[in-house]
Amino acid sequence: IVDHARRLVFLKGDDSHDYKFSSAALEDYRGMSPKWRNRFLAASMVQLCSPHQPTRPLVQRIVGALS
Repeated sequence: IVDHARRLVFLKGDDSHDYKFSSAALEDYRGMSPKWRNRFLAASMVQLCSPHQPTRPLVQRIVGALS
């Protein structure tokens, strides 16, 4: 799930807060006790990028250039 969330940030993120928040949340959860880890990640998901958001134009251009 964490790897998928990271991928979505790179594909769908459109401002610095998408990157900053996701970096902090996806790094901090590892240091939490197992009791709180899943709750923290679940609460953080609200602020992470959704797969339903459009893919950034730059990503589309890169994929097109590599095809």
